[in-house]
Amino acid sequence: MPRWILGLFLSFLFFLEGAAAQGVLPQAWGSPLVFIPQFAVSGIILLALYNGRYEGLAWGFVFGLLYDIVYGQVIGVHAFSTAVVGYVAGSIPRHIKLGPLVALLVTGLGQAGHLLLTYGWYRLFGITHMAWNEAVFFHVAPSVLFNAAAAFPVYLFMRWLVDRTETRRNRWFH
Repeated sequence: MPRWILGLFLSFLFFLEGAAAQGVLPQAWGSPLVFIPQFAVSGIILLALYNGRYEGLAWGFVFGLLYDIVYGQVIGVHAFSTAVVGYVAGSIPRHIKLGPLVALLVTGLGQAGHLLLTYGWYRLFGITHMAWNEAVFFHVAPSVLFNAAAAFPVYLFMRWLVDRTETRRNRWFH
C-alpha cells in the first residue's frame, strides 16, 4: 500500500473528526454523554492490523503528536497512547486470523485502550479530576461504541485498498 495514500487517508480522517463530526455529536446539543470522535485512531488500528506493528507504531506516533499539537494540553500524551495502541493492534494478526468481525472488535478494544490511557495520563498530570466511573460511563463507553460503528466504512476502504494493491503487486511480480 503506497504510504502517500495512507498519509492522505489518515489526514482526511483526522480532518473529519475535527471539523465535520463536531456539529452532529450529542454533546453539541447538551447531552451528558460525550462522544469523542477518533477516526484517525481507528484508521491507525486497522492499518496496523494489515501492515504490521511497526507501521502502526510509526503512524500512531505521527498522528498522536499531531493530535497533541492541535488539540492536546500536554505534548506526548496522545503520541504515546496512539503509538502503543497501534503497536499492540499490529501484534494481533500474529496470533488471530483477521476477518471483518475481528478487525472491528480489535478496533473497539483499541479505542477503549486509547481513551483509558489518555484518561490515565491526564489524571496523572492533574489535568482532569473526573472520577473513574464517570469517565467510563459518560465518555469512554459512548465513544467506543460510536468509533467502532464509524470504523466499519474505514475498514471497508482499507480492505479495498489492501486488496487492490496486493492484486497489482501480484500482477507485476508473478
